[in-house]
Amino acid sequence: MKNIIAILLIFSLSAGCKKNCTKNCTDAVVTLIPDPCKHVSVIISGKTYPTDDLPDQYAVEGKNICIEYSLYEDMKLCACCGGTKVHVIAVH
Repeated sequence: MKNIIAILLIFSLSAGCKKNCTKNCTDAVVTLIPDPCKHVSVIISGKTYPTDDLPDQYAVEGKNICIEYSLYEDMKLCACCGGTKVHVIAVH
């Protein structure tokens, strides 16, 4: 009886991990825009989005990363700051 309970416990833990341990991220390429604004951007599905919160260790031109992100509209009035930006939730 103890063996059956132990086997069921191990099976349920391993099955639960398979559901929760997968990465839900999107492939992106880091690019550094050398304009007067000097901002870091990510290219997602061929479209470039600036980001203010990518950790410095990933801010390398051409680096392929996998990110969890959300898009938001930045309503700042400067030419370099406004528009659709990426909020980086996590880097995998």
